[in-house]
Amino acid sequence: MKVDFFIVGAPKAGTTSLYHYLNEHPEIEMSSQKEPDFFSDKAILEQGMYYGKNRIDTIEKYHSLFENSNDQKKKGEGSVSYLFYQDVPAKIKRYNPDAKIIIMLRSPVERAFSHYLMDYRLGLVSDAFEDIVNRKKKNNKVDLFYQQYIEVSVYSKQVKRYLNVFEKENILIIDYIDFKEDISEVLDRLFQFIGVSTDFEPNVAKKHNPYSMPKNKIIRFIYSFVTLRKVLKLLFSQTLAKKIRLLLFKEDKKPKLSKELRLQLNKYFKNDIEKLGKLLDKDYLRWIK
Repeated sequence: MKVDFFIVGAPKAGTTSLYHYLNEHPEIEMSSQKEPDFFSDKAILEQGMYYGKNRIDTIEKYHSLFENSNDQKKKGEGSVSYLFYQDVPAKIKRYNPDAKIIIMLRSPVERAFSHYLMDYRLGLVSDAFEDIVNRKKKNNKVDLFYQQYIEVSVYSKQVKRYLNVFEKENILIIDYIDFKEDISEVLDRLFQFIGVSTDFEPNVAKKHNPYSMPKNKIIRFIYSFVTLRKVLKLLFSQTLAKKIRLLLFKEDKKPKLSKELRLQLNKYFKNDIEKLGKLLDKDYLRWIK
């Protein structure tokens, strides 16, 4: 078997929702582990980015994430790390030369801040977002949080790597704004791209990965222990784990980025946004207007 298509990123650009919508389609099977990170495993391990997550580091483990290896379903997975790490496009190409690549892009400022809020909620970072933005290096090395929030949002060179490896018709770029404004239209284009029926309509009313925060500081502190979270996942079923999480977390309004920091980041990303626009022949400057 071969995996047919890959959602390669960017993080916090709607990829979780897309994964679930695709998984509802009767002609599609998504990997049982949402983010296998198989083709970026080595790079993530070297940077210490796993946070105790289950590693998929062999082809046997990777293919075991798909139960129906011999049926006619299109198989897909979504690992948002695939967009950032340089050698991933070539690895996917060697694995499946006909692979379809799906890239979701969001305003780099919104994406960066949303990524920070997620890590803050999980207790993975405690520094202020502004401090990280203004701290490119830590202990003479590129700060990993700066990498995750700022460098991951510099899209043009990441997208170009895929365009250099894959045929243009094998790459679908989705703008997060378009996705939010008309999910059905975007999904129709996506189903056509993958090669499955466009008659199916997933439940787009259901929210996936909504913003939430721990109900108090004690819960946030306990939840920051990655090993403990991993043990709880092993002990409880997925359904029970979700119920426990509902007891510990509450849906909340997202904090807003200060006007000054937004302007600073808009200025920082503007040049790359213009490069991306030329690369894809589309005006992305609306992201910072």
